[in-house]
Amino acid sequence: MAFSSVGRCRALAYAYQAAGDLRRAIPLLKAVLAQREQAPGDTHPSTLNSRNNLASAYESAGDLRQAIPLYEATLAQREQVLGDTHPDTLISRNNLASAHRAVQAIQPSAT
Repeated sequence: MAFSSVGRCRALAYAYQAAGDLRRAIPLLKAVLAQREQAPGDTHPSTLNSRNNLASAYESAGDLRQAIPLYEATLAQREQVLGDTHPDTLISRNNLASAHRAVQAIQPSAT
């Protein structure tokens, strides 16, 4: 997938996601992430954004088992690459916390 194709694929994925069609959006977001992992690389900010966007789509689809590991990886890499206080790192920390709250909300209380 050429760079311009990545941009078109990403735009189409966002359109599907905005329309609530996550069944179509997620495979496109996965393709964008795979391409960005190849170039510009696994820890490039664009790749980290793509990983976060895929995690968000999984979370929106209710698939927290897929979302949480992606959020964890994004947070760890953003901390390493951008630092603990960078706005994107803080967003990742918030996204991960939100996903964990969602898990707690659907699990029955142990008390």
